[in-house]
Amino acid sequence: MKTWLKLMIARTLAGRRGRLKDTGFLEQRHTDPRRKDFNDSIYFAGLSEDGFSMVTRLSFRTGRTPENWLKLDIPGDGVWGFENRALESGTGFRQGKLAYTCIEPGHRWSIEYDGPVFNGDREAGVTLDLEWVGDVPIADFELTGTNPEMVAHLLAARPWTVDFFRNLNDIRTFHYEQAGRIRGSITWRGQQQTVDLTGVRDHSFGIRRWEQWSRHAWMVGRLEDGRFFNVSAIDYRFIDDLRAAFLWDGNQYITLTVTPSTREFNLREPLPHNLNFFVQMPDNRISEVSVDMLKFFPFVMDGIYRIRQAKALFTWDGIKGIGIAEMGMHMDNSHENSPS
Repeated sequence: MKTWLKLMIARTLAGRRGRLKDTGFLEQRHTDPRRKDFNDSIYFAGLSEDGFSMVTRLSFRTGRTPENWLKLDIPGDGVWGFENRALESGTGFRQGKLAYTCIEPGHRWSIEYDGPVFNGDREAGVTLDLEWVGDVPIADFELTGTNPEMVAHLLAARPWTVDFFRNLNDIRTFHYEQAGRIRGSITWRGQQQTVDLTGVRDHSFGIRRWEQWSRHAWMVGRLEDGRFFNVSAIDYRFIDDLRAAFLWDGNQYITLTVTPSTREFNLREPLPHNLNFFVQMPDNRISEVSVDMLKFFPFVMDGIYRIRQAKALFTWDGIKGIGIAEMGMHMDNSHENSPS
């Protein structure tokens, strides 16, 4: 097939949007027992520069064991938590005593846990009694964050086979993110602490197979002037250089037109602790972003894909902020000096 014809078709495919769902539907836990590797993954992070910080995630998967994360950066005591413990799944978003409950779709959630956390071979108990309050609209990737023209050129450049389109269909998921606050109490070593944290969250559902992932970066945060951003890139085994990025400017979400690739994020071993990159707005303005990663929360997915999250300080054109800098690599790539 001629390249120009492939590009025309790819533009149609890249511009096609799924049927939009209402917020109440999106905020539910989704299952599909007929589709192997169907995954519903929900995540919250609550961050402060010097005080308590936390990341937590629950994932429910068809045909595979559930996933769970809880990591706490505790002032003076280091990072405590767990990943992928054998916890019984309950109704809604619950595994064992770790539970997220939607109180008001698109706005309020509770986050609760009462049980053990670990630091090496040490064990202690912690109680979380927290509430998420979103203070900007959700960023639905059906509406914002992806540049269709960039995606179209990537699709047109690949050999088109049945397996290629099957894999492409598998990675099409519902995905949305939001910024807000996490408030409430954390009881640690018998002492109850009141917290008020900068919050970010995401929720996605659809097919996910970690063996398809090659490497990725996910930079998400909140600036001191209230703006909220995402700058992401991912390489799959069958297609690389997919990118997404948005900026909440205080009134609306803006899809950024030029953002870094996985190569520019320096996704190689050893993973960096600091980054500096540039993004471009639709009006061609260029913004400089720097990242200083402070505390690290490592995870291993299905024994083959390593994720390193970091509580990070961001600077966007001189405006400071805080958020999550996540990097991931398939373990088969760990010997490479630079991304492909």
